[in-house]
Amino acid sequence: MGFLTTANILFAQQEETYYYYYKDEPTTFIPIDSSLNNLEEYNFVQSNTWDYFNLGNTGQAHYKLALDWDNKIGFKNGMTHFDRYKYAMDRIKYYNTKKPYSEISYTIGSKRENIFGAKFSHNIKNRFVYGLEFHRTLSNGVYRNMPSKNGAFTLYGLFTSKNARYQLGVDLVFNKIKNEENGGVQEDFVNTPSLKESNKEFYTPYITQGLTQHKNLNLLITNTYNFGFHKIDSINDSLSVKKFYPSFSINYKVGTQRNTFQFVDKAADSVNYYNDYLNFYQVEDSTYYRLYYHQIPNQVSVSYSGLKKNTDSIQYFNFRAEAGVQHDNIELWQNRKEMTTNNLHVFGLIQSNEFSNKKWQYKAEGYYYLTGYNQNDWKVNGYFAYDFGKWGYAKASGSVEQQEASWIENSYYSTSKTWENNFKKKSKATVALDYHIPKLKLKLHGEYDILGNYIYFNQNSEPTQLNGALQYWQLTVNSELNYKILHFDNFVGVQGSSRKDILRIPTVFLQSSLYVQGKLFKKKMQAWFGVKLTYNTNFSAYAWNPLIGQFYLQDQQTMHYTPRLDAFLSFKVKTLRVFVTANYLNEGLIKKNYYTALHYPDRGRIFAGGLVWRFFE
Repeated sequence: MGFLTTANILFAQQEETYYYYYKDEPTTFIPIDSSLNNLEEYNFVQSNTWDYFNLGNTGQAHYKLALDWDNKIGFKNGMTHFDRYKYAMDRIKYYNTKKPYSEISYTIGSKRENIFGAKFSHNIKNRFVYGLEFHRTLSNGVYRNMPSKNGAFTLYGLFTSKNARYQLGVDLVFNKIKNEENGGVQEDFVNTPSLKESNKEFYTPYITQGLTQHKNLNLLITNTYNFGFHKIDSINDSLSVKKFYPSFSINYKVGTQRNTFQFVDKAADSVNYYNDYLNFYQVEDSTYYRLYYHQIPNQVSVSYSGLKKNTDSIQYFNFRAEAGVQHDNIELWQNRKEMTTNNLHVFGLIQSNEFSNKKWQYKAEGYYYLTGYNQNDWKVNGYFAYDFGKWGYAKASGSVEQQEASWIENSYYSTSKTWENNFKKKSKATVALDYHIPKLKLKLHGEYDILGNYIYFNQNSEPTQLNGALQYWQLTVNSELNYKILHFDNFVGVQGSSRKDILRIPTVFLQSSLYVQGKLFKKKMQAWFGVKLTYNTNFSAYAWNPLIGQFYLQDQQTMHYTPRLDAFLSFKVKTLRVFVTANYLNEGLIKKNYYTALHYPDRGRIFAGGLVWRFFE
């Protein structure tokens, strides 16, 4: 939070500058990725750990194949199933490179799929740093009436005064989702061998004029004043530079957030779909839902950076701290419902200092809401980690929290259905252990969660609160094996819960990549070629309600899944990276396809290719 200024000043003093960091993790410097690792995973829902299922087209609603808990604090609208395509304020990448940094990317798919992207950052004499990032997705999809037109961008600027005591930061995030909804296809061609069309677009959709739109604009202005000291640092025998080292900071943040979520269907012939399948009874010729809210955050905080001036050196303590208070004014309109609330919360954290070069690290933070919609929400979390050198890195973490239900879970007002719930606050207690052995390229993770008063959407698309606790556990192994040019990378996740009828997840999820890696043409081109196998065990996947933008339970069908085989080729010449990929090559060999949600088959075999080109000049 308030460490951003300190990190920016100290960051400029590092020898290697091709890194970026996040606002909430300002002293954790992440190298700019220039490798070919997972370059072919272009469609936002693929991951090197747990994948996501979407509705069969890039840009459509998605859900994670593991427990997906919303860790954000404060007011939550509950409309999270498009977040993989959006930028978030706390995930803006702040670059600090010696030279201007630019990157362009473009991906084209065989089913009229186009994804554009660009990044740019410039550091002017360590006084003014600015950058932007955007992506644009245009994808028609393989089934009728489900094209996606999604776009998003971030813009940031950081100005530091000449004496380095004052800093002004401006962050801007904009997201726009515009997706047609088809309700799935009516023909069950996956489980009916006799049904076969020469083109997937011939299958009949349930909805012909459904449209989902999300629009988010988030602006944040940060003012920081630093207290510290200047010190003369010698670069060589004849040159010295006077540098400023901040010890304490006072921070003030103010912003505006405008959020709109809307669904409309003007087709009269869709009424039966909402009546029969979604249990949202329609009597009019059109279906409409709109949620809009405006949030104004104000935050004041103080922070200590953990450094001290000695006679001829700088001493870094393995301790940093921050504390503050934030007020959020929220005005909301949902069809016929209006609400105004004022959230007020206090927060604090203490953590280790990366610049102290200690083998052990720690972090403890917490917050508490005093007033507003989230009154009496609270959370405490932290971790302790130790570096064993060649024996690896271990981290134990845990958290306990209590939070108010999201708005869509508590309140819904429309001509089709209305609910006003007074749910108990949800709770979550988590303990986790991670062990990473870099020499063996092995990562182990174990996690156990207890979810209290868990809320889900039942078979009638209505929010329901579970009495008692739901227990969830997860074990994962991530390994990279290689022999000369042959590589074998694996991720295996095993999970379970005490209420499989409510938390619908596969017991096992597996990803395995077998590829060769080497250099060609007098070692001027790096190349990868291989195959990837993905598989998850059978489970009763969710159904999708586009009217309220939520996945809900369905008992009509237990989905049967088949291994999916992809092939990919990637190569790199200097700063240009290119890939081609064929996804789900084995479609039809074992079975025709599989469902990712009720009535929503996967898009099947897809061919795609793309490039990423970087410039440092």
